This record gives sequence, structure tokens and C-alpha cells, in this order.
Amino acid sequence: MPFWNVHIFGALQGNVLFNTARPIAPGIPLLLAPGSIEQENTVDVFARSSSLGAAFTGPEIGTLQAGGVVLFLFYNDALIVDRYGLLPLQAFGELKNEDYRFAAGLQFNVFAPNVPTMLTFGSMLGSGNAGNNFVGQVRVERFLHPSDNSDWTIQAAISDPVATGVVSNSPLSVLVTRGPALRITEDNGWPTLEGRIAYSVGKKSLVGLEQKRALEMGVSAVGGQLRSVLVPQPNVVANTYGACSDFRWSVSDRFGFLGEAFVGEGLGFQNGGILQSVNSATFRGIRTRGAWGEAYYYLTPCLHTHSGGGIDDPLDQDIAATQVTRNTTLFSNVIWDATKQLRFGVEFTYRQTNYVALNDNHGCGFHFQTQWSF
Repeated sequence: MPFWNVHIFGALQGNVLFNTARPIAPGIPLLLAPGSIEQENTVDVFARSSSLGAAFTGPEIGTLQAGGVVLFLFYNDALIVDRYGLLPLQAFGELKNEDYRFAAGLQFNVFAPNVPTMLTFGSMLGSGNAGNNFVGQVRVERFLHPSDNSDWTIQAAISDPVATGVVSNSPLSVLVTRGPALRITEDNGWPTLEGRIAYSVGKKSLVGLEQKRALEMGVSAVGGQLRSVLVPQPNVVANTYGACSDFRWSVSDRFGFLGEAFVGEGLGFQNGGILQSVNSATFRGIRTRGAWGEAYYYLTPCLHTHSGGGIDDPLDQDIAATQVTRNTTLFSNVIWDATKQLRFGVEFTYRQTNYVALNDNHGCGFHFQTQWSF
């Protein structure tokens, strides 16, 4: 095929989100602000999670198929800011076949790739769901097929250490962090290294936009460095490393599980550590651990429910007084795919956020969503 084909796709969303405790951030609840004796009920009516994208398919180069994806959401480039804008989520080109894939551009992490099925774009980031950031990246993938019923996937990537979008240094920095007059968190002159190996077995079925086997188990790792520039004080370098195990098991056509567990240090830019990479007083790396899990059930091919929860629990001794020491999220939803294009959903969440010295907080959320995809 000597020409490029372009497929335009996207989704228009209408969301109504009620919370009984003040979330950070509006329309994308990741955690709760410190507790207050004042009324904290909030409501957000928004369409910022609507999306517009294009998938490209080009000519073959040898045995490799050329292609790429561009995808935008209508969030501002800093998700914690309650403004509309254009947020690039994916923008990569690739060459691939059944055995190899080479890709470069804006992509999701290799580290901790699973994501729970929630209505909110936040998807338990900072509550045990590490990874799923969108970073500049160069990636190589190898696919092995030892039998007709099983596959191995080996992935390696170098990526941007300081991703923008979900976090700065901490989503609380605009509220409670105090420090030097000028502070910059940046890379230390080295890219972040990511790797993953996964084994899958069983019958293939369509999961999202990809064909996946019934059972997949993977392990991944990430490593790098961050540098805090503290004018006029000396710079502070913090190590970033993490290890994660992930699984997805479609027990039957109707029922299944998925989840992840991770440990590491300095993982705020990987959506771990409750989005905190370094101690806001010493600027040393924060050690953390977390996990999340989900169970789903299809009552009919068009009506399905997903329930689960997650927790992110940094080590208390690594946290400054104004930072977050634990974040927990529980969720349950019902989604009705009325047609292939029209979807309705309702979701209940419970969140609890704990602080070292500030007031802890907890509350419920109620999310109603309508989506028209094309």
C-alpha cells in the first residue's frame, strides 16, 4: 500500500460529578484536600474528558507496517487546573509486525501498564495505580510465540524523567507546600529507563483496541534520577526506581480480574507515592508501595459492572509535615453500552486521604456520565 490512510475517532462526554469532600482536582479527583470544619460538598459539570484522535496506517517498509496515533483530550496541560484546553495524550509513530515493534513519540509508560475501568480519567492515579503517564519515549518491543495459545512480550524504553500533565512535584504544592523562593524539579541529565516482560496464554479477545489473551502476567521496572534546583542552595539529586507486578485474567466471557502491585522510590512522576517524588523539606526521594485490584462482571453483553480499590502508602519517615502519607480509593460502577456509539455510566467512589500534620479527610463521590463515540 503506497499511500497513508487516516482514521478519525473520538468521544464526546457529558459528566456530572458530586463529592462530599473537596477533591484535588476538580473534575479529576485524585485525592482529597485536608479536612475542614466548613462545608466541602462540590459539584462539577464538564466535558473536558472528551477526546479527538487519528490513527494512521502507512506503507510497509520491508516486513514492518508503518503507522501512528495522535490523541487529544480537552483538559488543560496541567490536569489539576480547572480550565479547558488541549492535552496531548498520545502522539507517536511506529513500525511493527507480529514479531517486533519500534515506536517513538508521546506514549504511555512501559512500567505498570494496567488501568482500572472507571468513569473518571483519574483512574486511581495516586491510589495504587502507578504508571499510565504519557511521556516522550523511544520504545522497542519483541513478541515471541512459543505456541498457538501463548505469547511472550519483552519491552524496553528510554523516556522523559519529568512528565507533565498529572503532577508537578505534588498536587498539594499550590495549597500547602512551603520552601525556597525558587525551586525547580528537573532531570539529572539522564533519561528514565523502563522495561517489562509478560507472558500471556489462552483464547484471544478484544480488550479496548487490542487483541489480548485470557490470562496475562507481567513484571516491570523503572529507574532514573531527579534533580531539585534550590536557589541559592546546592542541588539535591533523588533516585527514581520501581518494580511492579501486573496481571489480567478473563476467567470466562463474563467475569474476570485485573490489578497491580508496586514498590519504589521517587515515583511521583510515575503516578506513585501519591504523586509525590521528593520530600518537600529535604528534597530526598520518597519510598512508597501500593496496589490496586478490580473485578468485573458482564450481566449482558451490553451491561457490565466493575468494582475495586487501591492504596498508595509512602513511608511516613520520608514525608514532610505538609505532605500526604496515605491515599485510598474504593469504587463500583455500572456501564450500559446502549449502542456501539452510545454509553451511559454511573459510579460510586469512597476516598480517604491521610496527612502527617494536616487534617485527614474522607468522603464519597457520585459520577454520572454519557458518552457518544465515533
